[in-house]
Amino acid sequence: MTRLRTLTGAVLLTVPLAVAVLGPVLAGEPGGRTFPFADDGPLGTDFVGRDVWQQVLLGGRSVVLVALCATALAYLTGIPAGLLAALTRRRWIDELLMRPLDLAVAVPSLLLLILLAATAPPGPLTLVGIVALIGLPEVARITRAAALPLAHGPAMEAMRLHRETWWRRSLGYVGTGIRRVLLADAGVRFIGAVYLVATASFLGIGVKPDAPDWAVMVDRNRTGLFLQPWAVALPAALIIALAVGLNLVTDRILATRSTTHAYDPPAATATDNRPSVNGPLVQVQRLSATADGRNLLNGVSFDLPAGEVLAVIGASGSGKTTTGRALLGEATPGVTLAGTVILAGQPVSPALPPNPGTVGYVPQQPAAALDPVRRIGSVLHEIARCHASGDSRTARRGTVTAVLERVSLPSDRRFLRRFPHQLSGGQQQRLVIAHALLARAVLLIADEPTTGQDALTRNDVARELTKLARDGIAVLLLSHDLHLVRAIADRILVLHRGTTVEHGPATEVLTTPRHQHTRDLLGTPPTRQPAGVVGDTPLMHVTGLSAAHRDGSRHRDVIRDVDLALPGGQCLAVVGRSGSGKTTLARCIAGLHPTRTGHLTLSGHPLAPHLDRRREHELAAIQYVFQDARASFNPYRPVLDQTARPAQRLRGATPEQARRTALQLLERVGLAEHTVTQRPDRLSGGELHRAALARALASEPRVLICDEMTAGLDSLTQHHILTLLDDLRRSLQLTLIVISHDRDVVACLADHIIVLDHGTVVDRGPAAALLTDTQHPLTRALLHPDAATATAPTHS
Repeated sequence: MTRLRTLTGAVLLTVPLAVAVLGPVLAGEPGGRTFPFADDGPLGTDFVGRDVWQQVLLGGRSVVLVALCATALAYLTGIPAGLLAALTRRRWIDELLMRPLDLAVAVPSLLLLILLAATAPPGPLTLVGIVALIGLPEVARITRAAALPLAHGPAMEAMRLHRETWWRRSLGYVGTGIRRVLLADAGVRFIGAVYLVATASFLGIGVKPDAPDWAVMVDRNRTGLFLQPWAVALPAALIIALAVGLNLVTDRILATRSTTHAYDPPAATATDNRPSVNGPLVQVQRLSATADGRNLLNGVSFDLPAGEVLAVIGASGSGKTTTGRALLGEATPGVTLAGTVILAGQPVSPALPPNPGTVGYVPQQPAAALDPVRRIGSVLHEIARCHASGDSRTARRGTVTAVLERVSLPSDRRFLRRFPHQLSGGQQQRLVIAHALLARAVLLIADEPTTGQDALTRNDVARELTKLARDGIAVLLLSHDLHLVRAIADRILVLHRGTTVEHGPATEVLTTPRHQHTRDLLGTPPTRQPAGVVGDTPLMHVTGLSAAHRDGSRHRDVIRDVDLALPGGQCLAVVGRSGSGKTTLARCIAGLHPTRTGHLTLSGHPLAPHLDRRREHELAAIQYVFQDARASFNPYRPVLDQTARPAQRLRGATPEQARRTALQLLERVGLAEHTVTQRPDRLSGGELHRAALARALASEPRVLICDEMTAGLDSLTQHHILTLLDDLRRSLQLTLIVISHDRDVVACLADHIIVLDHGTVVDRGPAAALLTDTQHPLTRALLHPDAATATAPTHS
């Protein structure tokens, strides 16, 4: 079907384009006029006696050529304007560029066409300019909207931190990232230009009334449609074929390879969202997955009864996410699935997804599952209306209130009028669970629900998932967090390279693991080595540092009067609840976030608060390893090339010297050359974390900031990275700033610890003291969660 659709689109597009290009050559010189509606010529004559066939051959060039030139001109001017508005760091430039374009968009295109045509001399060039001017604001707005997430994301910040060239940032990264959006828009925009040219022809703008033109033919001959249908039908059909063919071809260019599947076809049975099923709710038998000749899953089988929590654990790339997506009836493009998945008596496959609302999914980043432009209350009431259409409005309100109370969220009007970005990460997670409960889900898939969360929030997540299981919902937990697995799992499935190596009750697997891979996963973290020789004079001073986030027209303080002194060669761990300001503090030190007050010095020399004002050697001295390693890499360039750039841009190394340095560092972190010559999407999460570490070391920094760099990694990869980081610190005399919610990470690396709460340092001291005994309740809750959960302060 896809091939037929593509072939149809190619034919529909080729015919009008061929007529437009070759028609004037085939038509020859225009002939004289004869009698109207006569039978002269292949298709007869029109209402003024002109040969219809000759008019069709001559009439395409004006429509297609003018529309093509106008579309090209709109993109040549609109794309730079949109990119400049998105990439600028100065808000007034964005406002100056976009507000006039917004006003232009508010004016109807037909009215704007008439107004511009009335003030300009007629002719094809005028028509090209008018149509381009009408399309320019929309092209600029689409470009800006598509470029904004890329222009302010981690990959762009990493390139700015490495003083990457403007061309590589704007065209090489952002331009490449938005090309698919622009290509999809170009097809629609070209057709819109064709219709605008046709409309202008109807109004007598741009072409002469008696000129051969498809649009003019439709307009002039419509009154004689029944006497000479070819004069209207043929040019109209060519315009329509051009529109439909272009869209079909564009869709094919943008389409990715479809997912194939080879599920065994068990008989389907009718069911609703809350079916009564005899036996397990979920049955997976011989589930396999292959991609590019590699086995992602190999004969995985398990059952999951209602009211039970099944934890699937394993190293990165073991097939956990592929298994979870199979239960959703989804698979990554290019992946071939085989086997049987039955949910509540219904077969599930990419061709037969579960009934809407049957499965709830809590992604690793819950914000990705929430509509950013809709208030949370309206979405909740819409879900309740869809899945309880027979209930009254009052009953639906009661249902929403009950569900919010069930997941420990407020139900007042003020809360319901918030947008998702105004909620904390834990609140977003519970809101996604509320969506699943309103949809009356029977299965909840939780994919790394505690990644990057503090100990208190992890306890909240554990309580929520346990409560759901007690209410009869089956929970499939995909996690590297062994603390969470120990707390809530009834059974554990261990995957290794796509194969089940162990499966049984949680207590049995955790206490007496049979397989070596399971024992490795459950192994203890590396122990902290004695500190090396360090200098007495602090390498970095932070004095009176304050920072804020913009909240509409106001500023909300997130860091308040923080003072730090970092000795050279030691590690400072920054801990605190989610939203306490840890990452903002680290970003201020790196120059990625503007400060409101305070001073930073490095070896006694003052540092500019913003990285754009720092010199190359100052940027090289302080490097940042982002929490989301994958998002911090340009997905369109090889990892090796990106690892070499800091040495080239910040240390003045030649391309060959930078490449050799990058290869040495990548080899040191355990990555072979054949691996790093690929693009980031070919590397696992653990490999990208190590590549990000090597990239940060390429500029030979003195201070290295690591923001949750082990979050979301399996214990084996995490232990390897911690050991590697500690060895690098000692051999290179690095000063580390580590941000982490994981007590094991802090215990392994930290010499000193500071505790943040609402942007203020509430506790500090040597790591040995705070890890063994502390008086502050928040420190006890974060670093000794088992002993201090009950006394922990609340966090809104």
